[in-house]
Amino acid sequence: MSQPYIGLFTDGAEQWCKKLGLNAPQFTKIEKIYYTALRQSHKLYELSYSDYLSSLIVKFHASDNHFFKIRSFREKLFGYYNVGTDLCNGHFCGNTILCALYTPIDIFNDEKIGFWIRGISVVSGKLARFFGCQNFPPYDFDDRISVKYKDYHFYKNCPIKTKTEFGFLLFSILCSINYAIEFIENYFINEIPQKFRFAYLQYYYLCDFIKELNAANGTTFYINESLKNRAFRNCLAHYGLGQYVTTNELIDDDILKGLTNKAFNLDYFDAKDKLYFYLTELTNQIEAEIFS
Repeated sequence: MSQPYIGLFTDGAEQWCKKLGLNAPQFTKIEKIYYTALRQSHKLYELSYSDYLSSLIVKFHASDNHFFKIRSFREKLFGYYNVGTDLCNGHFCGNTILCALYTPIDIFNDEKIGFWIRGISVVSGKLARFFGCQNFPPYDFDDRISVKYKDYHFYKNCPIKTKTEFGFLLFSILCSINYAIEFIENYFINEIPQKFRFAYLQYYYLCDFIKELNAANGTTFYINESLKNRAFRNCLAHYGLGQYVTTNELIDDDILKGLTNKAFNLDYFDAKDKLYFYLTELTNQIEAEIFS
């Protein structure tokens, strides 16, 4: 579930290092192709509703076909699993179909794919180290939170009552939001900018996506759009502070250096509270639809 955000950092960091002429790790040709595609996965909700649904279901069927073919004798008798899910404090915050959709290579049908992904991820660690991670204390983690996983066979044996492609799409939206506002929020003890950043990027694209979803399905899901701001989103996605705030507008002791003050006339914590509230309003609506 972290893949889109790893892509944002890695691709953005490598580009900025080149632009500034820094002696930093650089992509190989394969890494360039991979990370350019990977960073785009943070904006899947920018796709049209029909294209997103089609992409999601293609990955769903690929997973189902894969696990159907490798069923054990017991699974042939009692059923097999085709979707894995992650839960944080009881909230669904990830599923394996989303992970497959985020990753710009086929993760099924290749036993060595995990080793390949591990190898191509090394450059991310090298870039993080270059930017001084060895000189700063690590973030604090709360290992007491309840993080679990559970496998299901969608749709025969799954936690949602809406056992359709639309139901799975709603479930995936729920997972993608909860990854930011439940897992990242609670796992990281420090108040880090990624908490706002990851949640906001989900929020920004969902504002338009939910409208299309409603039009296609006759539903009435609602998300407050008062925080939608294209220039602000560009700053969070591309690190382009200089194109949005002047030196005089920077606030050194602010977590986002004054970006929310400029965009919304709100300090970081007030803006974050509103952002989380709007996203939670949406997840409550989705849960009422697919679980009740």
